[in-house]
Amino acid sequence: MTILGILITSYTSASQCDRACLEDIADQYLKAMVAHDAAKAPFAENIIFTENTIKLPLTEGLWFTSSGLGNFRIYICALQTGQVAWVGAVKEHDKPLILSLRLKVVNRQITEAESIVIRDVDEENLANFEITAHAFSETLDPSERVSREEMLRIPELYFDALKILNDRDVPFDDDCYRLENGMLTAGTFPGAPKPPPGMPASPKCRNGEISPMLKTIYTVHPRRTPVVDEERGITWGIYCFNHRGLASVEMPDGSIQPTYFNTPNTMPVSEIFRSKNGKIRGIWGLGSAMPYGIGDGWIGPVYQ
Repeated sequence: MTILGILITSYTSASQCDRACLEDIADQYLKAMVAHDAAKAPFAENIIFTENTIKLPLTEGLWFTSSGLGNFRIYICALQTGQVAWVGAVKEHDKPLILSLRLKVVNRQITEAESIVIRDVDEENLANFEITAHAFSETLDPSERVSREEMLRIPELYFDALKILNDRDVPFDDDCYRLENGMLTAGTFPGAPKPPPGMPASPKCRNGEISPMLKTIYTVHPRRTPVVDEERGITWGIYCFNHRGLASVEMPDGSIQPTYFNTPNTMPVSEIFRSKNGKIRGIWGLGSAMPYGIGDGWIGPVYQ
């Protein structure tokens, strides 16, 4: 190898951020946020920061109100693109909330910070995250992994199923479960509590025909899956659920039922899919209703 080649290789090795590096930078971000001091994390001068799709300075939002970290966290690393997602419990004025965070790292500096903050959290549902978090931190055996391209197909198949109200093409595992802001809405897992009385829940993820009640969702757009962790079989993305404001829907038995969103809103959801052998084993969905058409804060509003 030439001297120039050695120098290039050395520079690439020194500047590349591996899993340990990405996780350490995520930890620095969280410690700086809790300390309310952006100087304690390696931010680039041109840092772009959003909280719940709104661009803010690093002194505002959760950076102003955070008071500590909670009992669980997971890391999702995309080594190819230098990105890391951190999902866990954070305290705001000592009250627990859920933070789903994405950081883009270039030359070991944070150039993008995107956060979804769920403040209205049922504290009893936090236990569901704590019980399932360990599974999101497991490294898959190479034989259990699929390609990055195949992993990117999973969210698309999942959200496309809403268009036809049928999930026959979604690769669910028999042991799949789904948590929405911590509430179990499909499937089960060891130690899972029963859903509260009257709350919608399915005993499994795959149902074939999806309830017409989900016609309430007009579109899921825009969709973005920027963090793909092949080693752990996890993707992190932001997907906007757009509700036009249907007052009612007709059910298969002919009855007319009121919808769960009868006024327009957009819900940017941080959706984390965990798969094994190409099949979905666990889903965490984290989102809050916002003004209709707001978009995700990064690739424009819904209508553009």
